[in-house]
Amino acid sequence: MAQELLQTLQHELAAGATVAVATLVRRRGSVPREVGAKMLVHRDGRIGGTVGGGCGEAEVWRAALSVIDTGRPRIVQVSLTEEIALESQGVCGGIFDVFIQPWHAVPRPDQPSMFELVNAILAALEEEQAVALATVIAAGSAWRGTPGRQLLYYENGKTFGSLALPGVAADREGQVTQAARATLASNDATIVRISGADPSTWAEIFIEPFVPPPVLLIAGAGHIAVPLAALGSLMKFSVSVTDDRASFANRERFPSAKQLLVGDIESILRAYPITPRTHVVLVTRAHSYDVQGLRAIIDTPAAFIGMIGSQRRVWAVLKLLHDEGVASEKLLRVRAPIGLDIGAQTPEEIALSIMSEIVLLHHGGTGRPLSDALRARYQARLQRLEEQNDADEENDYLP
Repeated sequence: MAQELLQTLQHELAAGATVAVATLVRRRGSVPREVGAKMLVHRDGRIGGTVGGGCGEAEVWRAALSVIDTGRPRIVQVSLTEEIALESQGVCGGIFDVFIQPWHAVPRPDQPSMFELVNAILAALEEEQAVALATVIAAGSAWRGTPGRQLLYYENGKTFGSLALPGVAADREGQVTQAARATLASNDATIVRISGADPSTWAEIFIEPFVPPPVLLIAGAGHIAVPLAALGSLMKFSVSVTDDRASFANRERFPSAKQLLVGDIESILRAYPITPRTHVVLVTRAHSYDVQGLRAIIDTPAAFIGMIGSQRRVWAVLKLLHDEGVASEKLLRVRAPIGLDIGAQTPEEIALSIMSEIVLLHHGGTGRPLSDALRARYQARLQRLEEQNDADEENDYLP
């Protein structure tokens, strides 16, 4: 669920309203939206988000209004496989299942309220932590009354809430926990089916990730940091900037930064909650600050560690840390000098080269011009056209 939808849901629950949350939990064939897509339906018929649009979404909307009235969750299956005709609206050719659940602020036995749950998700995202929400979407026999029960998993192993499945075996609970960890690692929603001691007792549990935006942590607030922070924000990174000089790390110079952290670079970086979504860029004013910064972060799970500097400066930093006992394989994590070779000279161009390298590594790109792969093919085709034109011209002169 997009953070904006979560905030809307939080606002409605705080006002005492009931909102139906429709989540696409399973898809087969060609459908317009991905698993995990959500739509909020309010009691007055207003909607937010989408699970696909068209007549299928209208069917979900009607079911959601019924869920608000009854207070009971349900699954709606939408088929887009009707024959193609002018009057057809659903011709994608697929089928998708939507779990519709009423969300309200009413206390729940043995579980936190839904208002507390949405607050917990938003708080985790604000702290740049990913969480996975497990929701029972279907169940049978002894667990028949459990759909709608929810449990929140944190990256550090902490949980909030309870699925409260009576008599569930420890290994089955472990199966759900393992799936939640895999969801947080892959960022892909999944469905886990578990059974009780009696095979007729079963439950399907939908596990979906809520992941904050990637983080760009800039150490050093000098002339390169300014355009770099602006580019990071433009590309939807959560940007934080640290420097020991308040005259540099201030809101006037970094209006889009989420955090401005003024103080000793090593202390700040050690205290910063670096996760596998954190991209650390060292653009400090001296190699001594680079040493302090790398010393603090070299053992963290950061997705990216990059450092600006000449070859001489980079080697000086690496050697000093190696002399302190930092292993060479750890030091080789550092991308230095940072950035792709685009011939950058100005601070803005250097910032672009840095963000280009981060995006390249994030998406697994090559850094090659896209035209390179097709240039030879275009050349061959253009040559054939020229040869054909020459042949046509010769034919024009034949008697």
